[in-house]
Amino acid sequence: MAMADTPPVVRPVLLWGPVLLLVAYYPALLIYRLFFSPMSKIAGPWITRISDIPEATALKDKRRAEWASELFAQYPDSVAVRTRPNAVSFNHPDAVKAIYGHGKGADEFGKSSWYDAFSTTGESLFSTRSKKNHARKRRMVSHGFSMQSLYLFEPYVDAVMEIFLRKMDEFASTQQPFDIYFWFELFTMDLMGELSFGHNFGAIQGGRPVKYSKLVELSQHFANLSGMLPFGKYNVKVLSMVPLPYIQKLYQARLEYLDYARQALEKRFQDNRNQVLGGKPRQDIMQRFIEAQDPETGGRMDFPELRAEASSLMVAGASTGSVTMNWMTYYLSKNPSVKARIIQQLEQMFPDNLDASTPLPFAMLNKLSLLEATEIECLRMHPPIGYAMPRMTPPQGAIICGVYVPGNVDVGVPAATIGRNPVVYRNPNIWNPDRWLDEKADLATMKTCFLGFGFGSRQCIGRNVANQFIIKMIATLLLKYDIELEDPNLVLGTKEFTILKPDREYNVILRPRRH
Repeated sequence: MAMADTPPVVRPVLLWGPVLLLVAYYPALLIYRLFFSPMSKIAGPWITRISDIPEATALKDKRRAEWASELFAQYPDSVAVRTRPNAVSFNHPDAVKAIYGHGKGADEFGKSSWYDAFSTTGESLFSTRSKKNHARKRRMVSHGFSMQSLYLFEPYVDAVMEIFLRKMDEFASTQQPFDIYFWFELFTMDLMGELSFGHNFGAIQGGRPVKYSKLVELSQHFANLSGMLPFGKYNVKVLSMVPLPYIQKLYQARLEYLDYARQALEKRFQDNRNQVLGGKPRQDIMQRFIEAQDPETGGRMDFPELRAEASSLMVAGASTGSVTMNWMTYYLSKNPSVKARIIQQLEQMFPDNLDASTPLPFAMLNKLSLLEATEIECLRMHPPIGYAMPRMTPPQGAIICGVYVPGNVDVGVPAATIGRNPVVYRNPNIWNPDRWLDEKADLATMKTCFLGFGFGSRQCIGRNVANQFIIKMIATLLLKYDIELEDPNLVLGTKEFTILKPDREYNVILRPRRH
């Protein structure tokens, strides 16, 4: 009986033990983070030392990149600020090279667990954290993004551009104001469908976004939120179980988007395997992924891996390309002298094609340094991804710009912040593409701090593809139409939907150019 009577006496003690430990643990943790952590002396509000809430709130309010820049403005003498208990952002050229450069062995800054949230049916080039796996993937597909491949892709780009230009002709004939950014988004949707799945989605002809565009935005927001959790590869699963309607809406969008990508890729295999253009087998981006072989093992990507890459391509290509063309149109309209110089160069280069009835060939356009500088300057001021792409410090920690950061801490450089660093860029808030053509400027440092496409071995592999269709589109529009803002006094800001987009709708007016 004595033994039977023991549990009621002992059980309360067994229960109170963990409770007392928790009660003691959390205050001790807060005190440690505030005063005794190796990162406690890094600049930043006290709340970011103990809580993820400020950054999560900024993300929910669609202003995380702006929030990070505001933190640096609060601590102008600091090269680093604490954005979360386990995250530090830097604003210095040396930090770019240290964090995103080519580290070796123990000095390597690997991708943080934030990227696990972007792995869907498999790891993509963007989401994989494994240096070995990334190197394998890059070996397999790098030729598909070479300059030679761009010329193979160009007929598909031209085909979608011709549909777009017919729509622009309609607006030019009536000279009615319209939202050109909306149509840029439709164009890039159709183009990435053409290059990724072998057919465009009919967005331009239908005059409305396709289903996946909204799903992409919501699912990326879900990935960003889950990437802030401390559960590593389980972040997505944990967040998906949170019963808040807002979270469940984002999670369902993620599931629908992945299913959408699966159906589109299956259709590609079923209907477009033997599609030809000009009598030659179709050679678009997805075909390059399908045919890619590891030169060392001979292995190919399976369907889940291809599906992950397709999902990543649709996000990267469509969202970033359209917003960059938007900013180029806006700033050229606000700076007619720069626009006139580009048009003059185009007229000299294409004297027999002044009506630009067909898209201009990229082989000649890539020689226009001012047009390229215009694109780079827009990306400097408005990088598609404005916040820091996180890397993790090596286990032994690291000294970055004289600041010691312990091991396994997220570190990064926000593109939107360093892109306007006055030490790197003179008059950083002034749009001036000629800064990239100034031989007296410190172009090496400027290019280091230009993170519009990332930096180092993990920078965007599709940079050449995006550059091709952006330059072709803007050059063709400038040669074919006079483009004016409906409101000449318009001042556009940004709002963050994972991608930094314009903060309001605006209209332009097209008129056929007279030569």
